[in-house]
Amino acid sequence: MKTRYTLLFTLFFAAGLHAQVRLDSVLLIWKNTSLPDTVRIKALQYVTWRTMNTIPDSSYKLALEQLAFARDKKMQKWEGKAYYNMASNHYWQGEYAEAFRLFQKSLDIRSALDDKQGVAAILGNFGLLYNEQGNNVKAVEYLHRSLKINESIRDTAGMCANYSNLASIYLELKNSAKALEFYNLSLSLYDPVVEQRDIAITLNNIANVYKAEKDYDKALEYLNNSLEIRLKYNDRTGMAINYINLGSLYLTLGDYEKAVLFVEKSIELFLELDDKSGLTAAYHNMGEIASRQNRPRDAERWCSKSLKLAREIDKVPIQSDACNCLYKAYKSMGNAAKALEYYEQYTVLNDSLQNNETEVKLNQLEFEKAILTDSLTREEEKRDLRLAYQDTINRKNRTLTASLIAAGVILLLASLFLVGMMYFRRRSAVLQLKTQQLENQQLLNEIALLKSQVNPHFLFNSLSILSSLVRHDPELSEQFIDQLSRSYRYILEQKEQTLVPLRTELEFIKSYAFLLKIRFDKKFDLQFDVSEEALDRLSIAPLTIQLLVENAVKHNRMSAKEPLTVRVHIDEQQNLVVTNKLQPRSTPATSTGMGLQNIINRYALLTDKPVWAGEREEAFEVRVPLLAGSGQQAVGSRQRAAGSGQ
Repeated sequence: MKTRYTLLFTLFFAAGLHAQVRLDSVLLIWKNTSLPDTVRIKALQYVTWRTMNTIPDSSYKLALEQLAFARDKKMQKWEGKAYYNMASNHYWQGEYAEAFRLFQKSLDIRSALDDKQGVAAILGNFGLLYNEQGNNVKAVEYLHRSLKINESIRDTAGMCANYSNLASIYLELKNSAKALEFYNLSLSLYDPVVEQRDIAITLNNIANVYKAEKDYDKALEYLNNSLEIRLKYNDRTGMAINYINLGSLYLTLGDYEKAVLFVEKSIELFLELDDKSGLTAAYHNMGEIASRQNRPRDAERWCSKSLKLAREIDKVPIQSDACNCLYKAYKSMGNAAKALEYYEQYTVLNDSLQNNETEVKLNQLEFEKAILTDSLTREEEKRDLRLAYQDTINRKNRTLTASLIAAGVILLLASLFLVGMMYFRRRSAVLQLKTQQLENQQLLNEIALLKSQVNPHFLFNSLSILSSLVRHDPELSEQFIDQLSRSYRYILEQKEQTLVPLRTELEFIKSYAFLLKIRFDKKFDLQFDVSEEALDRLSIAPLTIQLLVENAVKHNRMSAKEPLTVRVHIDEQQNLVVTNKLQPRSTPATSTGMGLQNIINRYALLTDKPVWAGEREEAFEVRVPLLAGSGQQAVGSRQRAAGSGQ
C-alpha cells in the first residue's frame, strides 16, 4: 500500500496524555477573546489539523466553527482554509465526492485571492482524488499543474508532495525507474531534523518500489526504517500503512504467519481511525493470504468485505483485485457460476484500468507533439519578424528625415514613460517598506506590552523578600541587595530584547535562586541539567524561567523535611522543561493567572510552537520551546513553513 501526501499544511504534530494537554493549551488561546483574531484562528487551525486523523468528528466540528468565525470576521483567506480542512476530513474518510465539492469551494476563494500556494495544494489533491478512483490520466494532469505552480513560487514542501505522488502513480504504471527518480527528488529536499514524518512516508514508498523490483531485502530495510520513525511519533495512520505493507511483503516471501500478524495490526489501527480506504486494502490482503493457504472460505469472507467497502467509496483498483480474489475462491470451492460472475466483473474493471494507462501514454505522445508544433511555430514567427524588420529598415532608408523625427518623438515619450515608471516603482517600494515597518512595530508593541507585566511583578516580590530579611539579618541583607541589583540590571539590559541566549537567562536565574535560598534556606533548591553546547546555540524569551520558578514557590508548600526542588533540563524536542513535585499548600495562594498565561501569550507572538503545561506523574511540568539563534530581535521571522494546513 502506497502512502499519499495531501498537499496540506505540514503543518502544521499528537498522542497520549501529553499531546492532549498540549492541544488543550492551544485551545485556550482560541478561547481567549482578548487575543487578536489572527492569533486565535491560527490556534484553532493547529488543533483542527492535529486531530483530523485521530478524532475526525471533533476535527470536523472545529472546522465548521472555524468557517463560521472566518465569515463573521470577514477573513476570506481563513474561510478558504476552513473549506480545505473540511474537504481533507472527507478525503481521509474515503468520501471523495464531498471532498471534491469542498475543495472546489476552497479553490474558488484561493483563486480570487491569488493565493498560489493554496491553489497548488488543491490542484494536487484533485489529482489524488482522481487517482483514488483509478483515473490516472486526470491524476497526472492535476499533479503536474500543481507542481508547476510550486516550482514557480519555490514551495519546496509542495514540490516534495507532488514528487512523491507522481512517483506513486509511476509505480502503479510499473515504471520503477521513474518512481525512484521522483522519490529521491523528494527525499533530497527534506530537512532531516524537522521533516521526519515526511521522510517516513517517502521511505515507505521507496520500499514499494524495491518490492516491485523484487529486491525484498531493500524493501524490508526501508519499511522498518519508516516504521521506526512512525513509532517514535506515534503516527497511527503511518504505522497502519507500514504494517499492511510488511504483511504484503511477507505474503510475497511466503511467510504467512508474519503476514497475518502485520495485516491484523493494520486492520486494528484502520478500524480505530475509521479509514475505509485502508481497510479495503487490508481486507483484500487477508483474503489473499487465506487463498495462498488454500482456505477458500476465509478468502471469500475477507474479499467480500473488501469489495463491499471498495464499492462504497468508489475505489476501482481494489474492486478489481477483490473480484479476482473472489473468482479464485469460488473456483476452489467448485462454485462455477459464482466464479464466472466475479471473473466477468474483474475483466470489466481491469480493462477499464488498462484503458486509463493507455490513455496516459497517448496523452504523453500528444504532449510531445504539441511541444514540437509549438517549436516549429516559433521558428516561423522568428522568420516573419526578421523579414518585417528588414522591410522596416528599407523604408527608413527611403524616408530618413521622417523616420528621425518619429524616432525622436518616440524616444521622448519612452523617456517620459521610463521616468514615470521609475518614480512609481520607487514610490511603491517606499510604501511597501513603511507598511512592513508598521507591521513589525505593531508586533513589537504587543511583545513590549506583555513584558511590561513582568518587570513590576518581579520587583514587588523581591522587595517583599528584602523587607522580611532586613529585620532578621542586616549583613545578609547587603548580600541580598547586591544580588537583587544584579538581577534587576539584567531586567533593564534585556528590556529591548525579544529573545536572549539561554546562557544569559540561566546566569540571571542563578542570581535569582540565590535570593530565594536566602529566604527559604534548605527548604528550596534549584537544579540544572543543561549541556554547554545548548547554552549559546538556543534562545529563550527573557524572564521565562523566573516566572515559572516564582509560580512553583507561590503554589507549593516547603519545609526542611519536605523541600521544594525545581528541576530545569532540555528534552529531545528542544523544549526547556521546568518541573517540580506537586506539594499544594493547605491554603491555596491567591493567583492572578498572569505568570503562565504571560508566557503562553508571548510565545504565541514569537513562534508557532505551543507552550505546554500540566500535571504529569505527581509533578507539575511546563515545556517551553527553545528557539535557534543568537537571541536578537525576532520580528519578521515568523513565516510558517508549508506543510500543516493550506
